[in-house]
Amino acid sequence: MSRWADDPERAASDLLERCLDAVDLTGRVLLANQAYHPPTGLAGRGGEVAHWNRRLVGPPTSYPGGGKATPWPPAGPFEVVLLRLPKAKDEQEMAAHACLSVLAPDGQLVVYGGNAEGIRSAAAMLEELCGGVATLAKRGHGRVLAVARPAQSDHLRSSLSAWRSTASLEIGGQLREWISYPGVFAAGRVDEGTALLMGALPPLGAGMRVLDFGCGSGLIGAAVLRQSCAIRLDALDSDSVALEAARQNLPSAHCVLGTSLGEVGATRYDAVLSNPPLRQGTAEDHTLLQHLIAAAPGHLRAGGLLQIVVQRRVPLERWLAQHFASVAIAAETRRYRVWRAQLDPDQR
Repeated sequence: MSRWADDPERAASDLLERCLDAVDLTGRVLLANQAYHPPTGLAGRGGEVAHWNRRLVGPPTSYPGGGKATPWPPAGPFEVVLLRLPKAKDEQEMAAHACLSVLAPDGQLVVYGGNAEGIRSAAAMLEELCGGVATLAKRGHGRVLAVARPAQSDHLRSSLSAWRSTASLEIGGQLREWISYPGVFAAGRVDEGTALLMGALPPLGAGMRVLDFGCGSGLIGAAVLRQSCAIRLDALDSDSVALEAARQNLPSAHCVLGTSLGEVGATRYDAVLSNPPLRQGTAEDHTLLQHLIAAAPGHLRAGGLLQIVVQRRVPLERWLAQHFASVAIAAETRRYRVWRAQLDPDQR
């Protein structure tokens, strides 16, 4: 298998390194969406380097640019933006507009990624936005593209609000307007797994504290609040754009940017609910799910519960039984199961 299949982040960074000499990096440079393996070849080129990630990927000590995520890039102008291509096609377009909007009038946007990630179709999108597209490198299963900021930029959608979309969704038996943005999970719809979990919620009442972990735009939290608007709801996600949607959809919720339960501190909940992400890029990864299960008892009150929806093939019963007194299937379809794990009333 190629390195793009084994380690796409490293493969992308290595490919970019090959063509840095073709880019003038002496001015202000923005590294966008590349916290894991930013190019090391920037050192000594004289440019002032800034970072922008919409998703939280780790503490600053782990990754350059880690520990911080914002929905939109920092104010420019930047002479160069180096953009690691996002995986979702609609997010690719929004990221391109965002990066072009903070470029200097004669600035250059460099976009790089894998063929399987959509870099070839991204070339057509960039050409429509900017005119000519140069290919700086093409090797293996990836390529590096470069465009100049167009002289006429009125067509750029240069703020997050310009990308806001709304849909009419049924949540807890009620139709309501729902806000989302490109790249947010299940934007504009209720996905099958989330719908199953929402239909199998435990009884929750006023005064209870509930966490929607990996909240996305806030669908599960909205279903919780349909039971009682007096529930104290926290919503946690690593995607700052998804969290912005959740803030608008759930004005009463406390929104937390984070990747783990550690972000909520010492807070204890009556229930933690989640349709957790199971992918890191294009590869399936259960690390976050296993960490959530192991950490949940320390963030639940006595008798509290963790309720998770996953595909049926994921071996959740064994993992849950290691940490909880009671484990049961709350609902299931041919594709998904909702697992409910509960502490004993005197368990800590």
